[in-house]
Amino acid sequence: MRHWIGYNWRHEVMTIRWSPGEKVRMLREAGLTELKMKRVPAAQCVFVSRKRGNDELAPSDELLFEFKHRAHELCEKMGLHDIEAHNRAFRDCEYERHFRSQIVTNPKALAKLQDISRRAETEDIYFVCYEGPRKACHRRILLRICQEQFGARVQVDGVEP
Repeated sequence: MRHWIGYNWRHEVMTIRWSPGEKVRMLREAGLTELKMKRVPAAQCVFVSRKRGNDELAPSDELLFEFKHRAHELCEKMGLHDIEAHNRAFRDCEYERHFRSQIVTNPKALAKLQDISRRAETEDIYFVCYEGPRKACHRRILLRICQEQFGARVQVDGVEP
């Protein structure tokens, strides 16, 4: 018996047990640039950016505008590095709270996440967006919602501010 140790959305340690030779299937995440490196088949990708076929899983135009405006302001006026400005803007505009509210109040989004969570029981599924692992991203919020709402196994690889 082997163990995979990860963290849930409350940053509590969780353990998944599996037998040797058994591959643990779960929801995962990747930025566009990581797809080739991770060798993820297209059929296992769920693109969660605007105009990529899953708009109900993408941030609203208003939230995206507020976030990008704040990140730009932090770069230009305060001289912060791109990654630092990005992650700070994520916190400053309460991105997670707003995005989470947007998703959990949208029946279409929840239905899609439930379907994706079911698929992840038999194959790895990747939420894919533009941001790399060092930048905060809404795909990690989607992973946690799937874990909380539908009991999905998830693996978060990137930062969470």
